[in-house]
Amino acid sequence: NELTYYLPPGWDAVVEKDIDGERAETSELEAKEPRFGAIHAAKRVARTLFLGSAPSSASYKQGNKGIDRGRVLLGCLQPGQTASTYGDALNRLADRLHYLNASGDKSDDTTRFWFDTRANLRREMEDRKARFKDETDVRGRMGEVVKKMTANISCVDGTHVFTPHADVPDDGALRLVILAPEKFYSKQESKFAFEEIETFLKQNGTKPRYRQNRLLFLAADYGALSRLRDCIRVALAWRSIVDDVKNGRLNIDQIQMKQAEKEASTAEDVLPRAARECFKWLLCPMMLSPTDPKPEIEAFPLNTAGSTCGAEIERVCQENELVIHTWSPVHLRDTVLRKLYWKPERNAVRALDVWEDMLKYLYLPRLRSRTTYEKTIATGSGSRDFFGTANGEHEGKFDGFRLGDSHVQLDDTLLLIEPAAAVAYEVAHQTPLPAPAPPSSSPAVPDPSYGSSLREEPNPQPIPAKPEARKTKYFSGAADVNAAMAKMKLAELADEIIRILANDPTATVQVSLEIHAEFQDGATDATRRAVSENAKQLQMKRAEWT
Repeated sequence: NELTYYLPPGWDAVVEKDIDGERAETSELEAKEPRFGAIHAAKRVARTLFLGSAPSSASYKQGNKGIDRGRVLLGCLQPGQTASTYGDALNRLADRLHYLNASGDKSDDTTRFWFDTRANLRREMEDRKARFKDETDVRGRMGEVVKKMTANISCVDGTHVFTPHADVPDDGALRLVILAPEKFYSKQESKFAFEEIETFLKQNGTKPRYRQNRLLFLAADYGALSRLRDCIRVALAWRSIVDDVKNGRLNIDQIQMKQAEKEASTAEDVLPRAARECFKWLLCPMMLSPTDPKPEIEAFPLNTAGSTCGAEIERVCQENELVIHTWSPVHLRDTVLRKLYWKPERNAVRALDVWEDMLKYLYLPRLRSRTTYEKTIATGSGSRDFFGTANGEHEGKFDGFRLGDSHVQLDDTLLLIEPAAAVAYEVAHQTPLPAPAPPSSSPAVPDPSYGSSLREEPNPQPIPAKPEARKTKYFSGAADVNAAMAKMKLAELADEIIRILANDPTATVQVSLEIHAEFQDGATDATRRAVSENAKQLQMKRAEWT
């Protein structure tokens, strides 16, 4: 090492660690890569860089430091050897050596390389990587990346990133829960993710969870998790270097500053792709029948290339019917109502009870929203093949019974009636038609010449026809309606009376509604204001307070 005598102090450590020492990075690289070791490619590249750049690096003159890729290869290459081997060795050393610096992208032909007694920024970055902890710094940054990746997913109402089960509401909204990274999934090791999902299904903090069928889960792939964590550490390290330079805590030259900013930007750009490759398992709990002892959890891999994460989740949910956006009434009738609700002793079920059960039980379909269910009922009630509807049942009689009428509203009174029972009820409660009058016969008159025997009159006088009954031209009806039953009773009057009258093309139907209310202690201001505003909005002809 006599050459180091001509250089300032500090170069011995550079030669020992990066260039020619027994434990130098070049020696380790050649030992691991036989194609480099056969021709000592790593050491030759390092020696060329040292001889070509150390003198200028040690001087105080400002200018272009180092030598470019072409001159490095020129100093290494011998007859019969390929330049690509030395080029690969240079790229590998640029990532590993502590004291080797580069002016730009290592693969660019115009990039210049040089040795310096100060450790390069990559070495600084490697040292800082070790400072960031998986449980705090890495997990927090990972949550930010995953939250941005899973934003705006239209097939769910909300996403929850690394959220404990106590903070995931137990309501009717459809939610995607992204499991924490330590609850990863792989085909060989699914225990951690499955146990966490079972906990979510059972608990909502200290309370039990009732609406289990409103949760989907996204889990990290075990094989890709370590790479994502390493990418996050690299991004955090480069960002801290840039921040320290801007705040005056780290002093580097302009070339290194540009390198740090470029590396920080590149590291940030890698994170979304690494997160997408890591969080690629959509886990869906389900049960095949009500008698299953525990739910099964099925894993669906997401395609990490092409469309966005949200679009891919929507595709998998629709293709595998994990979330149903459009539901045919034939499925409601055959797979749900007939199998689970309609019985010989009970031929009607409350529609909202079925919806509430769909929110709770994993063996029932998972509809996108209540709107999907309402559209299915409206489509099915418009046909006579799926079910009849009513607004209640009292002593065996259905209130507001309909069959083949799609004008229904999903509320707490709506009943879904088994179609055969609905037809039988309709036949049994039809209004009978009046029986036709029997035909009149010609009268016989007695013949006086034959005693009591009868004979026909030779020229009978015509019997005057009965005068035609006068047709009624006016109908008037009034009914007292209990205020608590007004909604159901008015609907029944509209179906049973007003609809029949309106169906006659010769009829002109007018309906007037009178409302009288008496307050023993006087109406409150809030009541008066609300009623008056609503009456004005509904354009009532008269609304008076006295």
